[in-house]
Parts: sequence; C-alpha cells; structure tokens
Amino acid sequence: MAVVAVGVVAACARPAESGPGPVSAPPGNAVSGHVHGLGIDPGDGLAYVATHRGLVRLEPDGAAPVGDTRNDLMGFAVTGPGQYLASGHPGDLQEKSAGPASSLGLVRSTDGGRSWTEVSLAGAADLHAITVVGSIVYGWDSLTATVQASHDGGRTWEPRSRGSLADLAVDPTDPSHLWATTPEGIAESRDGGHTFTLVPPIPAMSDPLVFVETVPDLHGDREPDLVGVDTRGRVWGRYGDGWRVSGELGAAPTALAAVGPDRYLAATTEAVVSSEDAGRTWTTLAPVTP
Repeated sequence: MAVVAVGVVAACARPAESGPGPVSAPPGNAVSGHVHGLGIDPGDGLAYVATHRGLVRLEPDGAAPVGDTRNDLMGFAVTGPGQYLASGHPGDLQEKSAGPASSLGLVRSTDGGRSWTEVSLAGAADLHAITVVGSIVYGWDSLTATVQASHDGGRTWEPRSRGSLADLAVDPTDPSHLWATTPEGIAESRDGGHTFTLVPPIPAMSDPLVFVETVPDLHGDREPDLVGVDTRGRVWGRYGDGWRVSGELGAAPTALAAVGPDRYLAATTEAVVSSEDAGRTWTTLAPVTP
C-alpha cells in the first residue's frame, strides 16, 4: 500500500468484556465452500453469501444455492433489492491456476443472483474487497495489487495506489475517505485511494485486523463508526474513546459485513454468523463445510 507520513493521532483503546462465541447451528443445509462476501438483500431481507462455489441464500430452512452458475465469487456487494456486484473466477476454471484468463472482471446481477452479466474488466482484473457508495465503486485488484476506482457504477476504472490489502471500507458520507486493512496495519485514505496513511498501532490490539467495515449511521451519532475483526476472530469497534473489543466470533474470520447500526454478519472457517447487538453476541445462521 502506498503510504505517506503518519499524521493522525493514535487512538486510545481499552478492552471490553467479550460476548460468547457462536451457538450451535440450526438444522438445514450447510454453506459449501470458503466464504468471501456477505450481504442482506433489502428486497427479501435474507442474507446472501458469496462463496468459492457460487452465491448462496440463507433461507429459514437452510442454505440454498442461487442460480445455475458456480463462479468463485471473491468480491461481492449488495447495491439494492436484487442488485449485486461481484468479481472472481468462472466456475469451470476454479481448479485451474489463477491468471488473467480466469478472471470475471466486474459482473452484475439484477435478478437476485440468478444470472450475471459482464460490466467491465473481464479477463483483466480480479476485484476483491468491493465497496460501494452511490455510483462510486472501489475494489482491490489482486492481479496488479492495485486499488481501482470507478465513478460510473463500474463501467470505467482508474487505478489508484498499489500494495497488499485484505479489505476496503468507504465512508458513506465522504466517498473519498477510505480505510484498508494491510499487512502493516490499518491504513486511511482521504483522497479516494490515491494515497494511504498508516494509522498508528492501537495498544490493546495485539493481532491485526483482517476486515473493516463502516457502520451505518441513522442519526448522525453512531458509535462505533467502524467495526473490524482481527485474525483471532475478536470483534473490535471504534468508539469516541478509541478501539475496544466487543465480542468474539469463535474461529478465524473469512468475511464481515455491517448491514445495520447494530446488525453485523460475519463468516468464519466454521460458520456464517449474525449479531443483533453490535458484535457482542453471535448466532450461527449456517455451518460452513469445505
């Protein structure tokens, strides 16, 4: 990640009592394959899970595959009722070596994931960590290790900074304000991803964050305003007095989504889980199998 001199004040951090990990999974079909992305469709209120073997909808009686394609969906974002953006690899190339020929670029679904159409970058980019605000789309291209930005819904793109990262989040009130989780720590951009500044180390955080999300703010006074998960599965929130632990996932994380002021979705190597209390306690929605 392109990093400029650190110019932010280190946040104070104080630990908080962690809630319990996930409970036993309810009856129903498991989610098959590694989970890369999560979201809630505002049309049906159901959780959608982007996996190594395609898109899965979590219905009351279990996990149900969506559509006939089994693309390896690496990046995923819900943009409206039945409307999704994704990236990754074609299903029939999943077992082949990664490379430009096996990249979907950016694809869009307008029918709840039943079908997908090409938007841009087919064969030229594999966008991970897709994050969207209005018509602005950001993604990290794993083929070039570059943050890519689009101001027209993903039709055209501009490369921004280069470097390794695991996740991207955008400020819904300021589309040029981004956060990223990098091997060096949390990084922040105020110029739409052209440059990133490493946030000074957080004293209480011994394990790095792998995922970070902005928390929807309905009243202008949301705390925490950021939520993240570290490599051990501990859930962190950024409050006015700094970062602190709010709960535990109980296993290594693979995806995170803040879908409401207090409602979060997460995936681990073992389960897809949900919290209704800002990450303090978690309930298993579906087990995850290899």
